[in-house]
Amino acid sequence: MAQRVKVMSGEAAVVDCNEKNDSERLEQALREKKWKERKARRFFRYISLTYTLFFLIDPILSHKRASWLALAIAYPIFLASFIVAAETRGRTRWIAYTVLFAVGYVYMPFNASASGLFVYPVAMLPFMLKRPRKVLVVMGAQVSGMFLEMAVFGLSRWAVCVGVFFVVVITLTNLYYAEQEWANARLKLANEEIEHLATVAERERIARDLHDLLGHTLTVIALKSELAGKLITSDPNAAASEIAEIQQTSRKALAEVREAVLGYRSQGLNAEIDRARKALATAGVKLVCDGLPNELPIAEETVLCLAVRESVTNIMRHSEATEVWMQFRFRDGRLHVTVADNGKGGIKEEGSGLRGMRERVEALGGRLSIQSEVGTQLTIDLPQGAATA
Repeated sequence: MAQRVKVMSGEAAVVDCNEKNDSERLEQALREKKWKERKARRFFRYISLTYTLFFLIDPILSHKRASWLALAIAYPIFLASFIVAAETRGRTRWIAYTVLFAVGYVYMPFNASASGLFVYPVAMLPFMLKRPRKVLVVMGAQVSGMFLEMAVFGLSRWAVCVGVFFVVVITLTNLYYAEQEWANARLKLANEEIEHLATVAERERIARDLHDLLGHTLTVIALKSELAGKLITSDPNAAASEIAEIQQTSRKALAEVREAVLGYRSQGLNAEIDRARKALATAGVKLVCDGLPNELPIAEETVLCLAVRESVTNIMRHSEATEVWMQFRFRDGRLHVTVADNGKGGIKEEGSGLRGMRERVEALGGRLSIQSEVGTQLTIDLPQGAATA
């Protein structure tokens, strides 16, 4: 047995190791993907600076020292503010971004071919402002400022209109891509939330299944063990019989736990009622069952099996009953199930087992009610669905 446990532990360790390796490889792949995306974005950001070669057109054609001097002053300021705005975050970024905007308006009167200066800040704007309306407002303000500067300083209408055209086109294009990025980010967050909720729901389902499975079985084993302990001196044969049943119940419990891990599926309501009858008989409780349906949909049958198991477990633990009645009736297209006992009653609040039972019933569109003044009566009302009596 010890060797078998060691083998199983070794297999589990191998599985855990493989899962860990797969997780690490996935994280590494995601990191590499993000790094490549950042690298590509940075490459295209800086390759766009080649368009600043157009700034040389006016100084070359004018052959004026003042034009070259203005370029020598304006271009380093533009380049520095562009790099800082692209590579930093927070307040420093916005200061550099403001300078980048201002350079265009200050330098444009000295160089008509430098209208491209207005393109660089708005190209970055959609990725900085998370609201499209603000982006469009800023773009509109910039275009208005360009036309105003053209009128005040008598700038080349052709140069300004070309600049306006590229400002509008590039802003709208980048706004589209920024919207896609935001949508992908929101979708990723939604998927992560859905995955988290699914994980929580699955954990709750497993907790309910294990409670319903093991709670009932361990109660039976405890009762039979206690009975065998009492009989071992007075009636050894009866004690041996009880011990044999304990062994059989333990094996069934192990099989059921395995089924729960792989995806629990009940063996059927009839088999569950038979197990309930035997378990109750062990505790000296008589079970009377009436109207047991011949066939039920799998989902409804599973819920009823677990409800019967939880009810029997509670009766054996707490009720001090001597008789239990189970009744199954089809009325008005619905299945009504009643489990009642003649015990002491007095249920004041629902434990985890009853809460799990209620959740399962309500998940199928049903209702569950409990009356516990004199004895306890549990009533389940389910849509009939495909069930046939």
